[in-house]
Amino acid sequence: MNFEILTDNIQTVSTIYNSKTISIFPNTFNIDYARIDILHESINEINNIINTVNSNNRFDGKDFTNGNLNRQI
Repeated sequence: MNFEILTDNIQTVSTIYNSKTISIFPNTFNIDYARIDILHESINEINNIINTVNSNNRFDGKDFTNGNLNRQI
């Protein structure tokens, strides 16, 4: 698996992205706002992402993961 790493040399912060797109039901958490990182998607894909999140749905399939949110250690 490949994990993309983006560095920010101004704030000296690195972000490591999962090799699969994380997709969870937006109402899983009791929050008012969430950030969606868009890296390489087209305008049509971005619109699809926004519509899916606004509909309280998530993406399924082999290219997506739930991020192991319910995994216990």
